[in-house]
Amino acid sequence: MDKATFLERIAKPLGRMPGEPPSPRTVVGVPSFWADRPSTPASRTASFIERFTGLAGEIVQYASIEELRIGLNHVLKDIGATKIGAWGKEAPWSVDVEEVLERWQALRWHAQTERRAFDDIEVGVTSCVCAIADTGTIVIASGPEAGRTVHQVPLIHIIILRASQLVQSLGEALRELAQAHERGDVAASNHFISGASRSSDIENDQTIGVHGPARVIALMLQDMT
Repeated sequence: MDKATFLERIAKPLGRMPGEPPSPRTVVGVPSFWADRPSTPASRTASFIERFTGLAGEIVQYASIEELRIGLNHVLKDIGATKIGAWGKEAPWSVDVEEVLERWQALRWHAQTERRAFDDIEVGVTSCVCAIADTGTIVIASGPEAGRTVHQVPLIHIIILRASQLVQSLGEALRELAQAHERGDVAASNHFISGASRSSDIENDQTIGVHGPARVIALMLQDMT
């Protein structure tokens, strides 16, 4: 079968002829009924928690920064980790947890870090750019003080975030990343993390924690009412 005949057989059921220009697009982007959905801080929080925990994520909410710091200390104590990795001091942390990380002698990521030093960390502590209510997804942008190794290598990943960082949709999250890029804040990579790492073979036998953390814990400061 020659190329022209092949293309004609595809085009004919579509009511077209090969070589015709494509139909004009009348809609660009998502429909307005989806993009313009009303949401409130409370509804975004409820939606995120439902989706995130449905993906085996764990979340604890705190009313103040001090309570969150105490909570982080308790989580690390409960885990019993002896080797903790964390973003660097100059990374874009949503909440200042420096005192807790110093107390636990966390290994910090920065431009001069010896990468191999993070091979054996048991817990990684990071912040995030935002979190998506629709999907329960954490969005992380890596950079000089926020290496992706910190959240990819360990079996347990702890995320520090604020409720004010919750966005409703993926589109809103992408806009935040685009705006950061326009400001010159270009990430080495952007990661979208939806719960614990899952891997399945062709028979759909699922394994947790092979290509990323087996446990993902979000500690969220309720800074919106």
